[in-house]
Amino acid sequence: MGAYFRTFPSAEEIGRELWNRMAVGASPMMEWEYFYCLEKSASVSPLRGYQPCHLLAYEDGQPLALAPLYERDRAWVEFGDGGLIEFLSELTGIPFQKGLVGTVPFTPVPGYQFLHHPDTDFEKVCRMLLDYIDFRCQRQGLSTARIYFLSQASPVLHSLLSQQGYIRLKGEYYEWFNRDYSSFDDYLSSFKSSRRTKIRREIRTVRENGIGIEMIPGAEAPAEYYDAMYQLYVSTWEKHMGPAIPPFLNKMFFRLLARNFAHRSSFSIARRSSDIIAMALFYHKAGNLYGRYWGSYEETPFLHFVTCYYQPIEYAIKKGFLMMDPGFGGEHKMIRGYETVPVYHYIKFFGEQQRRVASLVLKQVGIPVDKPYQLF
Repeated sequence: MGAYFRTFPSAEEIGRELWNRMAVGASPMMEWEYFYCLEKSASVSPLRGYQPCHLLAYEDGQPLALAPLYERDRAWVEFGDGGLIEFLSELTGIPFQKGLVGTVPFTPVPGYQFLHHPDTDFEKVCRMLLDYIDFRCQRQGLSTARIYFLSQASPVLHSLLSQQGYIRLKGEYYEWFNRDYSSFDDYLSSFKSSRRTKIRREIRTVRENGIGIEMIPGAEAPAEYYDAMYQLYVSTWEKHMGPAIPPFLNKMFFRLLARNFAHRSSFSIARRSSDIIAMALFYHKAGNLYGRYWGSYEETPFLHFVTCYYQPIEYAIKKGFLMMDPGFGGEHKMIRGYETVPVYHYIKFFGEQQRRVASLVLKQVGIPVDKPYQLF
């Protein structure tokens, strides 16, 4: 029978068991349940510019590898390219935004990868998937293939993308690493005395406001917590984005998390007496903790830092976690012990005109298409 491919219009049609059998070593956001929640809630849908076309590679009737993909007719808020595709499209009139995109939608976290059966030759299946992506883009007249926030745990895929004509965009991200800390005091001892004093003062200020904070496993959290997290997510969104742009995620997404992703979820809860003052939602897997959404019902100095950084770090140390990802952006993370790590995105242009125009425009603004470049 040899090798062949199938595309699926949803994660649901592939099924939990097959998908997750290939996602054992992947981040929690690469698991079936997370894609299912995004798609089933219609947070991710063709109306939102995401047409699922998840690519599954087979050989002799056996599924070998999976590339979660979306066909896109726009490039707004893809996070990874910093607006490059929109810039090219608006400047030239060429639909560079029309393409195939490998990403976890609305989740700017390093960790995207091609999933595969553990017994397969990873380099072989990556070549198979990339060759088919080329074929599909050329056959459908798509202008680009784009892969965002590629996992650093996939050096083979990084190398193959460069070999296959993708340009690389390099950005910066912040992560906290457990440097064999046995306690929160060990973490504090990694700072100079002045910074240590400031962190203790921030924590003390929150406590003096009568607020206590704890981490709760998502499986133990009542369903109302997920609804509350949605409301806080919306209020935080409107505070920073304004009411004119609707939030990416909807209430159904958070309710589906409660039903399908609670085993990967945790809440950092700030309370005064029995009243919830603020919440932050985290995902976890294999010793890694990922901060996602946050919101508060009142403005309290340093509450964000304690709820989203210090309490989760203390929790990670107690649990023996190796890494905590606090979420996208924010140079203020560095003074609290987070370290700068590189993050990579890849773009390939299809069509002679598209390649020529993209090369010309990018070189004019100082970005050589044939070499990796720093985007941010």
